Amino acid sequence: MRKTRYLGLDLAWAPRNSSGGAVLEPIDDDGSVRLISTAHLRTHEDVLGWLARNRGRHGAIVAVNAPIIVENSNGQRSCDRLLQEHFNRFQVDDHFVNIVSAGHPRIMGRAMMRMGFDPDPQAEGDRVLETYTQPAQVLMFGLERPIRLKHGPVGSRKDAVVRYLELIASRLMNSVPELVSSPALRALLDADLAGMNGTRIGEMEEKLEALICAYIAAFLDVQGPDCCALLGDMEEGYILLPTALHSGS
Repeated sequence: MRKTRYLGLDLAWAPRNSSGGAVLEPIDDDGSVRLISTAHLRTHEDVLGWLARNRGRHGAIVAVNAPIIVENSNGQRSCDRLLQEHFNRFQVDDHFVNIVSAGHPRIMGRAMMRMGFDPDPQAEGDRVLETYTQPAQVLMFGLERPIRLKHGPVGSRKDAVVRYLELIASRLMNSVPELVSSPALRALLDADLAGMNGTRIGEMEEKLEALICAYIAAFLDVQGPDCCALLGDMEEGYILLPTALHSGS
């Protein structure tokens, strides 16, 4: 049975902003996973402490919704230009990633590598990889455009969260790896959105993005690297994306 944990991190691009975390664990050899916890993370130290506590005795694969390998001092990475080339028609937001614009996630990425997380998606053992949830939505869910969280007035953001939750329930719970029901997942699916203010909705959005990231980490482990798209390379930076979901039926 697989024992590796799958961690998703919706990492803030600025140290003053909060991040979201999600932890999935495998429950059998057929690729089923369950959500065991989500977290609202406020500081640099919170993020690194959360990673240390949740990587598990048998290691972890961490998928991060932010740049982790950034070497260019200005402009864009080649993987971000490839992202535009492939996903502009789906209205995916462009990435302009360089040392100036993405200094904080770059620092965090290096800190995770010092903790022993290998940035090579094909490595064995603990890994940390960069993903991007907007194009991942397009590929996994077959959308014409991604659902944009964290944009617009609170009412519109709540509507986007509802659509996001519907996709998680209808697709991730019926695919390989199968996301099975758990108390932590039910807490997200049954959350009282009507009673949430903008701050609480923001925390919810971060947790949902982190859940998608954790699922991508599980997808890589269960389906294998050949079922993922890799834009870019290890030297200048890359974005790993899952391909279309495989039905569990």
